[in-house]
Amino acid sequence: MPRVSAAHEQEIRDRILVAASRAFAEKGYHSSTIADVVRESGLSVGAIYSYFSGKDELIRLTCDQIAARGLDELAARLAPATTTAERLAIAIRLYVETIDEYDGAPGQVTLVQAWAEADREPGVREMLAGRRERLAGAGQMLLRQGVINGELPAALDVDAVTRGLLALLDGLMLQRIEAGDAYRPADLERRAAAIVDLLLGAPRSSAGDPETVPTA
Repeated sequence: MPRVSAAHEQEIRDRILVAASRAFAEKGYHSSTIADVVRESGLSVGAIYSYFSGKDELIRLTCDQIAARGLDELAARLAPATTTAERLAIAIRLYVETIDEYDGAPGQVTLVQAWAEADREPGVREMLAGRRERLAGAGQMLLRQGVINGELPAALDVDAVTRGLLALLDGLMLQRIEAGDAYRPADLERRAAAIVDLLLGAPRSSAGDPETVPTA
């Protein structure tokens, strides 16, 4: 038999992960089954288990894949931006755009399923912690550049502010769920922008030099 190419294998893995994310979004993690993933993907049970060990691995990897794609997309969108205000606005917009759907698949809202499992599934908790650290790393780079450029206070606690902004964004996702049919993406962007405006309008203290800004 001809050897299956790595590209084909990756295509099948991605197809299964998209199918799993749809099944989890539709029925919830506990109510969904591998049979639901089979139905969504059009593949056989054997094909699913050839690539993944089961539901636990699927929920970890579907959420992980969303975070990885989001960071790649963010890097591309940030490239032409020239100010911290622009970069933060771009990051907020991307987050809001990908709450419900991302590239034709369920978006970041699937993380809610993962958070619900984190206490019982160490692997899911580890995935969520890894996501948080990757996002924090990207946010810290953005804010440090703002400090260096003089757009943000020299004494800014970069780590604390970054993690606070991430908490704000994830909180917006919960507000989207609570809003139901009344949801308007522009409302979430406006709320996040109001907090960012406070950050950008903070006094630029001369007490510290950009090179001595806390970065941990």
